[in-house]
Amino acid sequence: MLRGGRQNGELQIVIVLLGKKRQRPLVPPAKKNSTLLYADSLEAAMQKDGQQSSGYEYEPVGLDKKVHPAVLKLWTGEEYKVRGVFGLGGFSVAYRVRDQNGQLYAAKVISQRPYSTYCELNTLRKIKEHSHPNLLLLHSVGRLTNPPPGYTNEVIITEACGPSIKEIMLKARRETGNTAPCSFSMDNIKRIGRKIGEAMLHLEKLKIYHLDLKISNVVFTSNVKYELDMNLTQTIITMSNFDIKVIDYGSSMTHSKPGNPKPVILVQPRNMRAPEVFMSLPHNEKSDVWSMGCLMAELYTGKLLFCSNIMVPDSEKEQVHFETMISIMNASIPIEMIKESKQRGECTLNFNFLNDRKEANNQNSLMSLMRKDNDSPLFDLLKFMLVFDPSNRPSFEEVLNHEFFEGV
Repeated sequence: MLRGGRQNGELQIVIVLLGKKRQRPLVPPAKKNSTLLYADSLEAAMQKDGQQSSGYEYEPVGLDKKVHPAVLKLWTGEEYKVRGVFGLGGFSVAYRVRDQNGQLYAAKVISQRPYSTYCELNTLRKIKEHSHPNLLLLHSVGRLTNPPPGYTNEVIITEACGPSIKEIMLKARRETGNTAPCSFSMDNIKRIGRKIGEAMLHLEKLKIYHLDLKISNVVFTSNVKYELDMNLTQTIITMSNFDIKVIDYGSSMTHSKPGNPKPVILVQPRNMRAPEVFMSLPHNEKSDVWSMGCLMAELYTGKLLFCSNIMVPDSEKEQVHFETMISIMNASIPIEMIKESKQRGECTLNFNFLNDRKEANNQNSLMSLMRKDNDSPLFDLLKFMLVFDPSNRPSFEEVLNHEFFEGV
C-alpha cells in the first residue's frame, strides 16, 4: 500500500508492507510527454546522412529508437549526444552518451513510476569519496529539459562501461546457435570472482548493502573480446580482459546503526535471495555473500543455481523456491532461525516439509553439477558461501582468503 504526503516541503512516500514501513523521498515527475518528434529521435540521428549507425553492439533486442532522444539536454545548458542504449529497466533507461568534448558516459534517466534515487545517490557519493576500481564512479547529477516520454527529468551520469556478464553469455549463446547455456573457463571464474569479491568487500567497509548482485549487474569496463571453445560438452567463454565493475545501486541500503533495530524488508531478486530474507528475518552483512555464491555457480554452469519451476502458481513460488534451495544444498536450518521466523509472524513459508524430507537425491545436489574432479575447489568455495545460517556464513574477506582464489 502506498501513502503520499509532504514533509518539510518534500514529497514523501511511505510504503506499508506486512506492517513494515519505509519512508523515502519521491522524485518529482516531469511534465508528461506523450510523443517525441521523429526528427529529435535516436533513430533519426543514427540514419542521418544515410549513415545508419548500428549504435551500441549490446543494445536490448527489439529496441524502438523512435521513442528515445538523440540528445539529452540539461538545465545547465550541457548536452550529451546519445550513442546507444545500455539497457532498459523497470524504473530507468541507461543511455550511452558523449559530452561536448567527446567523452563517453552512461546516463541513467529515471521513469515516472514511484521510485526514489535517494539510496542510489547516497551509495554513488560514498563510492566517489572512497573510490574502488571495481565500483561505478559518479560523474554528475542533473535535470533534463527534454526527458523521454514516460520519464522524469532526473538524470544520473556515471562513467561508461561495456557489456554485462549476462550480455556476454547471451551473445555467445546466439553465436553458437545452440540452446545450451555458455559458461566461463575456470581461470576466468577465479579472476572475475575475485574482483567481484573485492568490490563487495569495499561496499561492506563503506557500510553498504548492495542487495541486487546478479550477472546483469556486473559489467566489463570496455567492449571486450572473447573466444569460444565449442569442442567441449559445454561451450566455454574465455575473456580477453577481466576488468569488471559491480553496478546498479538502486536497491542498496546503508547498514543500520548499532543499537537500532534492523528492518525486515523483502530484498534481493528471488533467484539470488538469501535464506534469512525468505524467512522474513533481517538482511545483514552476509546476505550479499549468498548472492555472490549464486553468481559464482552461474558463471560455471551458465544457468541459475536455484530456479523453481516457472509453471508454479505465483502463490507457491516462494515456498517451492525455498524448498529447491534446501534440496540442492542438502541443507538443514537451525531451529533458532525457524523459531525467530515464526515469532515475528511475517513469514509465509510452511516449514513442515522439513519433517518429511527423504534422503538427499544426489542427482539434484550441488555436487552433481561438477563436470570434472579438477573443479572441486570451486565447489568447496560454493559450499563455504552458501550456508543457510548467516552467522556461520563467511564474510567477503573470508571468501577472498579461500584457497580457490590463491594465486589470482
